[in-house]
Amino acid sequence: MDGCYLTMDDRDGLPTLLTVPELAEYLGVGKNRAYSLLREGAIKGFRIGSVWKVSEEAVRQYIREKSGMV
Repeated sequence: MDGCYLTMDDRDGLPTLLTVPELAEYLGVGKNRAYSLLREGAIKGFRIGSVWKVSEEAVRQYIREKSGMV
């Protein structure tokens, strides 16, 4: 990965939002699978126009659930 996507923004304290390509890279899946996870509701996200955004907490929650840590 080129950057640290899952960090808090120091300027306003809001969680960093990931795009679908960033989400796919982070999870090690293709973009089509990342879109499927969002459409199915497995990962909670939202759209701004046609662009999906995913919060840090949504990704962490998905990982916790899939790893059995919840």
